[in-house]
Amino acid sequence: MKLKILYIFLWFSTAATPGFSQIARKVNLMLNMGLGMQTYALGGLCNGASFELGFTDQVSVGGFFDYALYGTKFGDRQWKSQFVSIGLRSSYHLANLLAIGDDKFDPYAGLAVGTRSTMRRDKEDHAGYFKPRPKGIFPGIHLGGFYRFSQKIGGFAEVGLGISPIRLGITGKF
Repeated sequence: MKLKILYIFLWFSTAATPGFSQIARKVNLMLNMGLGMQTYALGGLCNGASFELGFTDQVSVGGFFDYALYGTKFGDRQWKSQFVSIGLRSSYHLANLLAIGDDKFDPYAGLAVGTRSTMRRDKEDHAGYFKPRPKGIFPGIHLGGFYRFSQKIGGFAEVGLGISPIRLGITGKF
């Protein structure tokens, strides 16, 4: 069901863009994989991936998946929580608008919407398995940039609101 929603969102995003037939030939795929600092409320690291399809030089649309694990031990009490987020994101690439950047550097800003679920286990749980606890839909924003080391590989850095306030990683452009 989530995959159907993603396909519908991508189709509407491309169909609403003027000159769709010309844009379809320019589509670039960007795959980001990185580590980030976990949510504002908890510590630890989160890892994740996102992809975006660039339909013009300025607009890209795609999705993301993030996974984070956090736990602590206090006295004889121990607990662990897993956070899983999945959703849609879009970015507007600012190089032309701000007249900054070049072929190697590309700043961008964007919006995201996703769903987050939490699974938690306490040491006192007799069942010994994670219990899913959905947390609902959340909005997100991001501001970042990527720098190309070669034609297809680069690095990226992002700040934002969502699951990870700071994220660093690698980018592949295909």
